[in-house]
Amino acid sequence: MYRILLDLCGADGGAAPLLEGARALLDAREDVCLTLFGPEEEARAVLGGHPRVGFVHAADAVTNLDPPTCVLRGREGASMVMALDALKREEDACGLLSAGNTGALLVGATFRLGLQDGLKMPALSSSLPTVSGGRALLVDCGANVGATAADLVTFARLGAEFARRQYRKDDPAVALLSVGREPGKGNALLKEAYPLLEASGLNFVGNREGGDLVNGEADVFVCDGYAGNLVLKCTEAVGKAAQNAVAESARAAGLDAAATQALLEPLRALFDLNDRGGATFLGTRKPVVKMHGCATARTVVACAEQLLAAR
Repeated sequence: MYRILLDLCGADGGAAPLLEGARALLDAREDVCLTLFGPEEEARAVLGGHPRVGFVHAADAVTNLDPPTCVLRGREGASMVMALDALKREEDACGLLSAGNTGALLVGATFRLGLQDGLKMPALSSSLPTVSGGRALLVDCGANVGATAADLVTFARLGAEFARRQYRKDDPAVALLSVGREPGKGNALLKEAYPLLEASGLNFVGNREGGDLVNGEADVFVCDGYAGNLVLKCTEAVGKAAQNAVAESARAAGLDAAATQALLEPLRALFDLNDRGGATFLGTRKPVVKMHGCATARTVVACAEQLLAAR
C-alpha cells in the first residue's frame, strides 16, 4: 500500500477540487491511501469514513503572498509545513502532493525534508509534450536561476534517472538546451557545461534548441532555472493559444459543439497541464510533486501517478 500525503491548501479553487481528485484517485487505485492536511471539517464532509483516508487538521496555510522562507520557522501549524515534516518523519509516507507556494515548497523540501547526499538544491522538472505524442523532461524549470556548470551536470544525472523510471528508457538521451547545435554555441555557462557533460558518462547528445524539445530530439533537456521557466510558461501559453484559435475557427465555420470538441481534443490531450501532472522536485529524500495552482481533480490523479512512477 502506498501512502501519499496531500496538502489541501494553496490551489486557486481551494480544497474542493483537490478533495474531488482525492476521491477519484482512491477509486482508481486500490493500492493507495491518503493523508490529507488542511481544513479537516471540509475534508471529512467529502471523505469522512473512507477506510483509506487519514485527516490532519491545519489551522494555517502558506499563501502565494508569503515569502518562501516562511516555512523555516514560526509556521508549524501550516498545512505545507505539517505535511513536509510528516513526510520526513513517517517511514511509510511515500511522497507529497502540493499546489501551494512553489518557492516555499522548494525551501521546505530542501531544509525540512532534506536532500539526497551530496546535493545542495533540488532541481524542478516538468514533463512537456512533443509533436510525436511523447514527452521530454525539462530540468531545471524554475528552482535554480543561478546554476553553475557543475549544477547542470547534476541536473542531467537527476533527470536521466527520473526519465529511466518515468519513461521506461534504459539509456535516456540528454541534451543541453542552447541557441544552436554546435558545441561552441551558447553563453559562458553552457560552454563550460558542454565538456563536463561529454565526460559525464551519460548519453549526452550535445546542444539542442528549443524547437528540438518540441520535436522530441532528446528525453532530457538540461538548462538553468531561468531559461527553463521561460520555456515552461511559453509552452503552456502556446497550448492555450492554439486551443483558443481552433475553437474560434470552428465557431466561425459554424461547427456545432460536438464537432468543435472533436477538433480540440487532440490539442487538449497534448497540452492540458491537468492531465500532464505537475513539476517534480528531483533530489529530495522522498518525492515531492508541485501541482499547478489551477489544479483540478484530474491534476491530483495525474500527479499521484507521476509520484509513484518516480519512486
